Amino acid sequence: MRILSFSFVVALITVAFVSCKKTPDYVPAPFACQCGNVIWQGEDYELLGTTYILTDSTNAKSRRYYITADVSLEGEVATHGLSAWFEVDDIGNGGEFSIDAQTGINQFQAWVDELNPNDPTDTLRQYVPVNAVLQVGAAPSAGGTETVSFLLTLNQLEDGEPVPGDINCSGTFTVTVAP
Repeated sequence: MRILSFSFVVALITVAFVSCKKTPDYVPAPFACQCGNVIWQGEDYELLGTTYILTDSTNAKSRRYYITADVSLEGEVATHGLSAWFEVDDIGNGGEFSIDAQTGINQFQAWVDELNPNDPTDTLRQYVPVNAVLQVGAAPSAGGTETVSFLLTLNQLEDGEPVPGDINCSGTFTVTVAP
């Protein structure tokens, strides 16, 4: 009986040892839409996602575009993300729209957020454009691909006020517009 119990324990340990196998740790790969890029702080990053909404349900040419990107630097542990939106009241048949804070020309609105939990002093930085150009290649009225290019000169907001110190951001992206 003792030999039978010992054999059973050995067999159980062998089965447990053989059945436990080490697999590599899961490393999540960020989703990439292959729908554009953004140049931030002099580095080129692929966008993770782009989308749009109609800002006026009665105007099929109203747009608010949203983009997101992972702008993590080497050695950063937490996700370092960039998100932005661009809003145009009416894109018409496409064209160029601009913002110039000195002349007060604001043909579109924009906002950029940089979330960086790796920076313990300022995890969320928000930026507004002081000089910007948005180029829209409008999709056909039957729907299709809309191409957007942007060139922004941004100032960081501190206590709701823009602080001088220009940061450049540019890029190109596409969205699929429904008919």
